[in-house]
Amino acid sequence: MARVPKVLADYAQRRGFTTKVTAVDRPSPSLLRVTFHSPSLRSRTISPCDATAFRVRGNDFRHYTPESHDPGAGTATILFHDHGRTDAPGLALIESLTPDSEIVWCGLESARGFRWTSPSATLAMGDASTLGLMAALTERVNAEGARSLVAVEVEPPDCEYVRTLLPGAVVLPADEVHGAALDEWLRDAEERIGTLAPQTVFLAGHGGSIQRQRDALRTRHGLDRRAIRTQPYWATGRTGL
Repeated sequence: MARVPKVLADYAQRRGFTTKVTAVDRPSPSLLRVTFHSPSLRSRTISPCDATAFRVRGNDFRHYTPESHDPGAGTATILFHDHGRTDAPGLALIESLTPDSEIVWCGLESARGFRWTSPSATLAMGDASTLGLMAALTERVNAEGARSLVAVEVEPPDCEYVRTLLPGAVVLPADEVHGAALDEWLRDAEERIGTLAPQTVFLAGHGGSIQRQRDALRTRHGLDRRAIRTQPYWATGRTGL
């Protein structure tokens, strides 16, 4: 749901629930964490792959994955990637949020082919736009006593913080070519991935990178295509996903 007819946009907004911003924090140069509060967040369960949508402008929506959820407090955080594009309506909306701002969460669910199913071993890969997802996956894996391997590529100034956010993860400085750092890591990761023997793989972030990484996991690492779940968050030359 990037751009939809007005009647559907209005309907999605009516069916959503209003949240209030309680905190805005920039833990690293390219990352912005916003904490939201709502009574509706007390009664909901959130799975690691769930996403909500914000009406960012007119009939345009952008999807975001919660990083953490505290149902007792009725709060949830989303970790946004500040990609620096001044013409991006999603980023403009996010950067306008301050404590006491109100915003409607339009839905909260996982895509049919990208759901958490409590696998015994998980491989997850993505870029800076997926860090909230990676944090949520890591928390759930630890809570369930399962095994996982997370690999991400982020802007070099963010690497130090991301290593504290995702303990034990492979954190790579991003190259000028989207996904190139993860592509290179995959070429040398046969032993690590083979030892993990992932039951499920989550690939998220840049659409073109996901396609290359999925092909490499199937051909080089011999993983079953049915084990690989993909969710593009953005694509080169396209406006919003």
